[in-house]
Amino acid sequence: MHKNLKFNIISEGQINGISTTCRKYNISRTLYYRWLKRYKTQGIEGLDDVKKDFVPVNKTSNEIENALLSLLKAYPSYGPKAIKYLLEEIGYNISESAVFNVMKRHHLTNKESRVRFIKKKENNPPSQLPPISELNSGECWIFWITYYGDFQTQGNIYEYTLFDFRSRIACTRLYHDISFENFEDLLTAVAIPVAQTLSLHVKYFCFFHDLKIIKQTRSSLNSRVSKIAQDNGLDVKIHILKSDDSMAMIDELRKQYTEGCLSFLIPLIHEGISFNDLRIQLQKYIRAYNISHKTAFEDEVCSPIEYHNKLTNSRLILPLWAYIDRQY
Repeated sequence: MHKNLKFNIISEGQINGISTTCRKYNISRTLYYRWLKRYKTQGIEGLDDVKKDFVPVNKTSNEIENALLSLLKAYPSYGPKAIKYLLEEIGYNISESAVFNVMKRHHLTNKESRVRFIKKKENNPPSQLPPISELNSGECWIFWITYYGDFQTQGNIYEYTLFDFRSRIACTRLYHDISFENFEDLLTAVAIPVAQTLSLHVKYFCFFHDLKIIKQTRSSLNSRVSKIAQDNGLDVKIHILKSDDSMAMIDELRKQYTEGCLSFLIPLIHEGISFNDLRIQLQKYIRAYNISHKTAFEDEVCSPIEYHNKLTNSRLILPLWAYIDRQY
């Protein structure tokens, strides 16, 4: 694709919304942000096509190899060509022969060996959270999905939320179904821009152990989320929340936040407004929640962003885009 067309797509995304633009041109959000990053650092010349040699087997990085093995666990029936295409979808450039060589090195060239492989216990222990009391504002983001129901006018409504444990800053959007692509949309279109604006140093993404999206992505979740984070300048660890992770406190925060969203949405749902209008109205509500909604934090009452400013001793002025209703 010519660099001028890439520039036009980048520009259109900033005006009409990244999700809408990516759907129009049939490109992934990851690719869009890759172009945007190269344009910001190198200008228009950074959008020239970059021809990269395939990585030979003896130089395949640990990162690519780990991603490849994760995909094999998730899709044991797939051969080298299919795995190559999946790797390309999450941003890794590797030849089919290199994929086969990695599979051969791990004795995974046939389906039976791959099925045995996925039954083996993971050697790497899951990432461990530090004590909750030691987490700083913006360090630990908790993700959940809440199903509101199937309504005549709006169809199925799922609330996707990324919630900072310490400050309670929230990023929420509504979707019709459960998929990793929806999580990626929330992460790249909302949460990462918020983190960058507030200078949040995100270290952990936490998922509830019974979350359906984990079952869908299985062992590829770690590599897919890590790749998105790395593309946007973040270095995060994935943690699966269990009963010993101060779950009572986390569950209470989740309950309070979700009840607030639901109380706001239910009258609008029964008014019969469209799903797209419902999403815009929730966008306004979440903005007000983060900026001006007062709630109790230990011995003081303030909004999530006010509390974050107190914890970080900052005087943040939000950019104009934070106050504008943008298309999804």
